Amino acid sequence: MITRGTKFMDPVLETNQLDWLVVASEECPDTASEQQLVARHFRIPHQPWGSRGAFVTTVVIRRSRRRVLFRQESGIDP
Repeated sequence: MITRGTKFMDPVLETNQLDWLVVASEECPDTASEQQLVARHFRIPHQPWGSRGAFVTTVVIRRSRRRVLFRQESGIDP
């Protein structure tokens, strides 16, 4: 079970977005498999740069008994 998506935090301007991925805990049992999924599905984080301040945050991983949630925010600083 892999579910993923993108949510625009500001639907009018579409300047900030949240990318997420949910995986069954059986498919992601340890930190090595977590890092493989991060490298495969998410962008490399960086500080705001450029004239508009584009940024990508690090991936946040939350684990429960049945699922693992990965999420990453990106966008343009106002």
